[in-house]
Amino acid sequence: MKYSAGLISKSFWYLESKKTARYMLDGLTREEIRDLAIKDNIYQVESEYRAKNLANAIYTRLNSLPEIILKDVVDSDVATSKVLVLISIMKTDRLFFEFMHEVFRNNIILGDLTIKDRDLNLFFQEKKVQSEIVDKWVDKTIKKLKSRYLTVLGYAGVIRTNTDKREIIVPFIDYKIKQKLIDNNMAPYLYAITGEK
Repeated sequence: MKYSAGLISKSFWYLESKKTARYMLDGLTREEIRDLAIKDNIYQVESEYRAKNLANAIYTRLNSLPEIILKDVVDSDVATSKVLVLISIMKTDRLFFEFMHEVFRNNIILGDLTIKDRDLNLFFQEKKVQSEIVDKWVDKTIKKLKSRYLTVLGYAGVIRTNTDKREIIVPFIDYKIKQKLIDNNMAPYLYAITGEK
């Protein structure tokens, strides 16, 4: 998976993800969900173009999850369900996953339960050195990505922004859900959020 700045134009979309997961579990295809989004405006958006984009982006994310996890997106408590949506974003966005693994997880391991501007700056500086794709991005793109990462983490409930700092909230995840994630080769995504090894 190549690095992408696509998250700039996307959001966390929790309620929309939960709704889409239900449709997927009912056996609807990407095309059928996209048709519902356009005809019935299931996502309550202003344009057909936006409805189509939302349906495609959310379906792609959720389709990266095994069905057993998709059921938990629908049936779990809100906090757990949000963590699973966050995992679907990591599974479909390599750069965001690397941020979670290299910065978010590392800070938890080191006992520094904050995300500072310095953390974001260093991460993107390193990626510019490592990747020709990231190196070509203008400062405005990187600034928007940093902001989107923090927004997504806030919606996911894993950071809380106070006036002077962004505090990491390590989520409690039921051991049965953890085991399902581990059994389905999703431990790296789980550990990126929990700080486990």
